[in-house]
Amino acid sequence: MNVHVPNTILGRGIYSPQRAAALIGGKPQEILRWTRGAGPKDPLWHAHYQFLESSTEISFRDLIELRVVKVLRDAGVSLQAIRYAIALARDRFGVPHPLVTHTFYTDGQEIMIEALENSESLISLSPRRAGQMVFREVVSSSLKDLEYENGEVVRWRPKDHRLVVLDPDRAFGESILDRSAVSTSVISDELSVFGDERYIARAYDISLADVRAARRFEASLARR
Repeated sequence: MNVHVPNTILGRGIYSPQRAAALIGGKPQEILRWTRGAGPKDPLWHAHYQFLESSTEISFRDLIELRVVKVLRDAGVSLQAIRYAIALARDRFGVPHPLVTHTFYTDGQEIMIEALENSESLISLSPRRAGQMVFREVVSSSLKDLEYENGEVVRWRPKDHRLVVLDPDRAFGESILDRSAVSTSVISDELSVFGDERYIARAYDISLADVRAARRFEASLARR
């Protein structure tokens, strides 16, 4: 039987707030607040699936944007400054989602400096120094494990987990083992039931290295 998958989902990736929070080291409440808003506060941007009634899921693009926002928040940058930076980058780069573009990765330093200078919350006595520190030492380093095509993020290969990839064109963006496309969470769940790496490797026709890579990746998410 053929299952119809809407074009609004194909190649977009789909994540629950809980899974997205685990992947970026945040909280589900933050995911919802930043993409859906809270009370009178507007979201930082409208999540891809927001047009679906009662949906709280986010896309791969949303996930990467959220990852950048989480890094900035952890560095002490206010939501006011982040909101300003997004608006400024949209205007300067002429794209609706600048945080997922290679242009932001390479040229975003001046935008962060200006955003911090226009914010009531600065992380340094020198606004210019603050912007340089945030972008060079925090943001850009956190984006080095992303792959770009035509200027936009298309793949995330989590640092220190070289066998794992998140690709919206594969398994709806779920974290998978690159060589076999088996979900890392499925392998982790199977291990919690059977506890035998060799059995799981045979059952899924993957290597022991892949089984252990999936286990390490899921364990790293649980520690966040």
